[in-house]
Amino acid sequence: MSSLPSRQGYSNGLLVIDGPTAESLVSIEEAIALADIALRRTSDETAQQDIRRTLPFPGMAGTCLSVMYGSASEAEPFGAKVQSVYPHNFEHGLPSHQGGVLLFDRQTGRPVALINASAITGMRTPAASAVATRALSRPDACELALIGYGEQAERHIATISAVRAISRVRVWGRNPEKAKAFADHQTSKGIPAIPYGTARAAVDGADIVCTVTSAKSPVLMGEWLAPGTHINAVGASVAALQEVDLECVQRSRIWVDYMPMAMAAASDIFEPLAKGIIGPANLIGEIGAVLNGTISGRNAPSEITLYRSLGVPAQDIVFANFIFQKARDLGLGVEVSL
Repeated sequence: MSSLPSRQGYSNGLLVIDGPTAESLVSIEEAIALADIALRRTSDETAQQDIRRTLPFPGMAGTCLSVMYGSASEAEPFGAKVQSVYPHNFEHGLPSHQGGVLLFDRQTGRPVALINASAITGMRTPAASAVATRALSRPDACELALIGYGEQAERHIATISAVRAISRVRVWGRNPEKAKAFADHQTSKGIPAIPYGTARAAVDGADIVCTVTSAKSPVLMGEWLAPGTHINAVGASVAALQEVDLECVQRSRIWVDYMPMAMAAASDIFEPLAKGIIGPANLIGEIGAVLNGTISGRNAPSEITLYRSLGVPAQDIVFANFIFQKARDLGLGVEVSL
């Protein structure tokens, strides 16, 4: 990696930051703090942003070109994340999300940084789930169920464990051998994990449930949920995907990361809302508003709470700015001229 001038302001080049470098600059605690900031700014409208724009491609549901853009504050660089989403890549050992986050200088509009998008997406998604879990789950929640064993599963164990004292992880996935291998790996790291033969068995007894799949049809059923459960529904980022069934939505009080995004991409919410099957008693608002103290969070230990994660442009930009500033200060990254 090349060294950069240690001076105030930006040099004339574009700082390119690869995935390993980006991830090395953000601890789990910092990631959770950054997600908290982005969600707060989303709900108090400090952030300027739009919904995700996608260009669907043939193949597995969810395959697309995705563009998310925004500004997290008036004092920091703004930018856009452009990436391909190929859900089937996981089966071949490749990232499902690949692309970059491009930052622009606020004063001149000049591009100043290009950062690996897979790294940012990989960090900010579980960090936001951890923020929601801290705000909505019962303080004594300790059993975590994972529906899915892909890229986000292991990251969610790490971030959720940073906000709740997780004593055991319950795992289910469509391939029993891969689920067992994932559970065994977590156990070898000192986190007791048990694979289950069915999703229902994995969820039974869990305090926190994270769905981290690219499922086209529900993998989590509302009838399985015990009173007091908290759910992070993470994997379905476009309307063609759906991880939770109608009963799950009906039984839950629901918070989203960004309401315009939910109304465009969360078909498990906007479809029953349009039909009058759910209403304001179910869909409470944005999680950032809970953090800002403008709406309520969990009201009772017996409530089922659901955080519906779609991804927020402000999260990408907050993370990208943090990584850019830290890399510049440490002389990391490769500077190129356009």
